[in-house]
Amino acid sequence: MEEIRVIENEFLEVKINDKGAELWELWNKKTKEQVIWDGRPEIWNRHAPVLFPFVGRCSGNEFLYRNQAYAVGQHGFARDMVFSMTEMGKDYAVHELSADGQTKKSYPFDFCFRVIHQLEENNLLVSWEVENRGEEKMYFKLGGHPGFLLPEMEKEGKEYSLYFPGKERLVYLLIDPKTGLGVPDETYELSLKEGRRLIEKHLFDRDALIFDDGQITEVSVLRPDKSVYVTLSCEGFGSVGIWAKPGAPYVCLEPWDGRCDNTGSCKDLEKKPGLNCLEPGRIYKKGYRIGV
Repeated sequence: MEEIRVIENEFLEVKINDKGAELWELWNKKTKEQVIWDGRPEIWNRHAPVLFPFVGRCSGNEFLYRNQAYAVGQHGFARDMVFSMTEMGKDYAVHELSADGQTKKSYPFDFCFRVIHQLEENNLLVSWEVENRGEEKMYFKLGGHPGFLLPEMEKEGKEYSLYFPGKERLVYLLIDPKTGLGVPDETYELSLKEGRRLIEKHLFDRDALIFDDGQITEVSVLRPDKSVYVTLSCEGFGSVGIWAKPGAPYVCLEPWDGRCDNTGSCKDLEKKPGLNCLEPGRIYKKGYRIGV
């Protein structure tokens, strides 16, 4: 049965659920603010799910591997599985999920997936390790999906902003509402003023904004008074998704190593673009940082 684990230092207190190794709460001790979205089921019942072994949807909600079809849901299965707590200290925690009969029904590879939460002053480092324990190449995508609570938007209707340091413009694509797949042939410009863009009510009317090609390595959420509320640092990620249910008092900043299939994508796993390919016995490592 899953438990909620607590780690802390003088700046932050963090709670992590064994289910999904999901970041559950992140408390800024200085301001006494809970920064992570609280998972209200009537709005969005997640907090910060881990997306593995897929991000977004596969074409037709399935993939083919060696002439066998595997059904797979949006964002893979890890977010709904109970991880084992393998190591824990006052300011860090390590969760682990390994392949078993259940995972192999929808994903045929032998893997060990570790999620590490580590505090460093006023930063939370979220690190991932994927180990290929099989005898053949392993293919996967992996992403984060942390949601951040916007309390002044909820209580007073004030607008927060996104801040992209050093950027004058960004290009994004959208998701086909019928299929849940990316539409790469139609791109849009996100205009910025001094690197900022208001999180206005209708920004996400057409679902997530997807920024490819490593455009974003850092993004902050600014309070209505333009002071920094929270910063996500994600250097080395090919894509970043930004999303919320329209008008809801939170925003998700999502670093992805691989993302949803595009419209017209083939179902053959080995031919999908944006996949990580891991040789037998090797370990993949990636991570991002949340600063408050």
